[in-house]
Formats: sequence, C-alpha cells, structure tokens
Amino acid sequence: SESVDPDIVYETIVVFTCGFIQDAQKESIETILDWCRRKQETGNPQHIYAVGCLSQRYSGELREEIPEVDGFYGVNELEYLVQTLCPGSTPGIITADAPIRKQLDQKPYAFLKIADGCNHNCTFCIIPAIKGAYYSLPRELLLEEARQLLASGIREINLVAQDTTGYGRDLYPNYRLPELLRDLCALPGDFWIRCLYCYPGGITDALIEQLATQPKIVPYLDVPLQHVSPTILKAMKRPAPDQDIKALISKLRRAIPGLALRTTMIVGFPGETEADHEAMLDAVREIRFEWLGAFQYCPEEGTSAATLANQVPEAIARERHETLMELQAEITAAYNVQREGRHTRVLVENYDKDLNAWSARSAAEAPEVDGAILIYPHPAVQAGAFVEVELLEASLYDIAARVMQ
Repeated sequence: SESVDPDIVYETIVVFTCGFIQDAQKESIETILDWCRRKQETGNPQHIYAVGCLSQRYSGELREEIPEVDGFYGVNELEYLVQTLCPGSTPGIITADAPIRKQLDQKPYAFLKIADGCNHNCTFCIIPAIKGAYYSLPRELLLEEARQLLASGIREINLVAQDTTGYGRDLYPNYRLPELLRDLCALPGDFWIRCLYCYPGGITDALIEQLATQPKIVPYLDVPLQHVSPTILKAMKRPAPDQDIKALISKLRRAIPGLALRTTMIVGFPGETEADHEAMLDAVREIRFEWLGAFQYCPEEGTSAATLANQVPEAIARERHETLMELQAEITAAYNVQREGRHTRVLVENYDKDLNAWSARSAAEAPEVDGAILIYPHPAVQAGAFVEVELLEASLYDIAARVMQ
C-alpha cells in the first residue's frame, strides 16, 4: 500500500490474504494493519475487509485481534462480500453493471486466476485443507475478465492457480489449458500472456505446441519442482515423483527457442540427507534454470510433514538454503551477462527516482519475482508501453539498457 496515491479517497479496501506459509501470513497481517492505521489516522479508507486463506484459517483469532477490520471472509465467501458491498446483488450472477476490480497500483500487468483449490496432497502444504478440492473457473468468465483487464490498459496477463496445468479437467471433456490459451490469444490487442505454476506432470505436447506457436505467449515457464530426489518427492507426496525432469526440460528447450525457466525448491525437508541436497545442487547445475527461488522448510500447523521424524536441524537447513542460492546467483548472473548486447522488447512498469531509470521487464522476467531491465531516461518511454531496447550491462539480477533509436 506504500505506492497508493494518498490524495485518492478510498471508500472500501479489500485485502486478499495468504495463509500458506508463515512469511506470507506475516505479510498479510502487516498489510491489514497498515490499512487499519490509515483508517484510524485519516478516515481513508472508510471500510476494510480481509478475504482469502488467512481469513479462512484464523477468522476467529483475527476478529478478536484486529477489530478495526469491518469483516473477514474465507476463500469461498466472496459472494457474501459482494452482497455486503453491493446490497441487492444476486449471488453468482455477473452482470454488465457489476463492479470491476480496480488495481490500486496501476501496474501494466495483472494476474488472472484460472482455478483454485488443489487435489494434490503434498505433505508440507495446508492449501487443500483451506481451499478444498481443485475447481476451474468457467472459460466464459475468464475470457470476459481478460477483456476487461485489456480494456483497462493491462499489457500482460499472468495465469495463476495452484496448478495451472490442471485447468478444465473438472469442467469440460475436451477443454484444457492449451485451449484456454488459444482463446486468450485470440483476444484483440497487443499484450503478453505468461504461464505460472505449471506442474511438470501436466505439461503436455498440446501445451508445448501453444507455448511454441502463439506469439502472444512469452517464452517463459514457471515449473515448481520443490525437489529432485525421488525419495524426498515421495515423502512430500508430490505428483509424478519419478518423472524424468531433465528429459522434460530438454524437450521444452528444444521446442521453445529462447525459453526462460523458473522453478522453486524446498531445502531441509524432514529426512533430507546430504546426498539428497547434493542431488538437488547437481540438477540445478545441469539444468541451469534462469530463475530459481528456494524456501527453507518450515513445519506448518495441520500438515502431516510437521509430524514426520528426522526433522532437519534449522542450522543445517539454513546452510543448505544459502548454498543453493549462492549457486543459483552464479547461474543467473552468467545468464544475464550473455544477454548483453542483445536487442529485445520490454514492458515498461514505472520510473525509479532513486536509480534515475525506468524499470521494465522482458519476456524472460516474470513480475515481482525475477530481475528487471533498467532503462536510461528517454522521451519515448512511459509506463505501460512496449519498447525495443539494447541490453547493455548486467548486474546480478538486473540489466541496464537503452532505447533503440
């Protein structure tokens, strides 16, 4: 909320919360408290509501601890919130005069949630207990929301779900993520589509074909692995624990020129041996993900992994996390250095006064998690615009660039 214009009067603020891990819970609570302070000190906003996973998981405690919030709603209670905000509205009915979401930060990208819930039973994850079974949102609703986003000025749509590759299985006999991508790409306009949270077991030939042939889909894929050791993957109860990940990555890179890959790993899972950790490091060295995020395992209340024997000491898990991130920093830095001198298209996001540069992203960087392209000031540059740049000098995660004349 720090980037929000203080001169705008907000009647109602809705904070979407996350209860997945402790860091996310902390961030959600800090955001709620920040808006509560604004409400108490200035009366702006007039009302605050919290919805989502954290509200679902700890609604009683939150109501008691943060009475300044006007209401808490769980993950399947958005209709009740809509009725509170728009008295007289009909539950489940989307009409032409229904309120359209407005992005407070005015960024040129948006996240389009295509499904929610999860049918996987990963032992470290509380999401299925909070959100229930996986359910896809109807394609008509998603296409209409995408149209509204594009009409509002959005230039990049990021598809998200607990598992985007599972889209459609519960709704349609023959309509999945590839078909949804095809229909999204058919919408008019100059925009990007990016696929996040693609479980490796759901990456089919049909999906690869869409990624390789649709010009609006950026050559980028987020494939959350969490580990590479079959023993640990089975203990995690990850789907397809015996899948040949290296073969899949090779297939993707052959089919999609210039593909940038992101993954996430968990270190220090119960029972993880030094050999398991070394296997992860070896795989990262060989595959060379352009981007990688890692989490140090933390036992979450209500998950079966929290009760497993052979919990890894915190100091060892921390050391393994540091080793993995140091390795990935070397890989990402080398990737960025070899991009120097290239020409590429970027989406401009905002002007950074401290750096005296425009912050942008190419197809190879996802919003909020990867590096940035920093553009020297130029009259042609403005937020929300696509521009052609030359990549000049790379730092660890970011690259300086200039606009092509």
